[in-house]
Amino acid sequence: MSTPTREQFLDEVLKVVGDKFPLVKIARADQPFSMRINGHVASLENLYRMSVLRPDGTRRHVERWIVELLRAAEGTPDLDGTFEELRARIMPMVVPENSDPHHLSVMQPLVEGLAVAYGIDNDRTISHVTQKRLQKWKTTIDDLHEAALANLATRSRSIEGHAAQDDHGRMELILFQTMDGYDASRLLLRDLHDKLREHLGSPFAAGIPNRDILLCFRNDEATVARLQPQIARDFDQMPHQITNKILLVTADGIAVRQ
Repeated sequence: MSTPTREQFLDEVLKVVGDKFPLVKIARADQPFSMRINGHVASLENLYRMSVLRPDGTRRHVERWIVELLRAAEGTPDLDGTFEELRARIMPMVVPENSDPHHLSVMQPLVEGLAVAYGIDNDRTISHVTQKRLQKWKTTIDDLHEAALANLATRSRSIEGHAAQDDHGRMELILFQTMDGYDASRLLLRDLHDKLREHLGSPFAAGIPNRDILLCFRNDEATVARLQPQIARDFDQMPHQITNKILLVTADGIAVRQ
């Protein structure tokens, strides 16, 4: 197979992306040998070199390239979706309160050091709901929050925690780790306290060192002292960090354990 010219390669990229991802907005950019994809400019230099080396795999290279760009852009194909169109995919996310230094995303305080943000769940990425998007939707943060909690409750309905007992057969720990990106956010479930208090007492303690784990355990000094170092290690070593603090789940909501 002959090596395509740069002009031919531009045409091939437009065709492959148009066929595979019809919702993606793609066009030639003003910059040399580049494409504008959902408003972002991407150079084709590296992609072109790969295709020159392995011309039989050009289509596969282009598809992988566009998927990575869409992942990096956090789901920009949904940028024009209305609130009603995307409502069923909006999820709450517990995040560090300093995770958005430019204040672009919609966030509201949870407890000291933590906030609740909102994301649109995609197959491979989570795109944050921005202030600009919320204004475009002409909806309120209260409506956004209610939709997100309802979706979290629906997604969590069939999951089960992994329980551990102490030496006396008393349940002392329940772990949630589905790895769906919302394990820590399940701390926000309104029925979490009612469902677990009969097993762990009230209030009970919780740890969310990173996005993909929720530890609920008895609020006694021995249990907390045993689990706190592990929570601190997970916070230091794992990606998607949230907090190394111990939280309390009470009948009235969430608090930081003093």
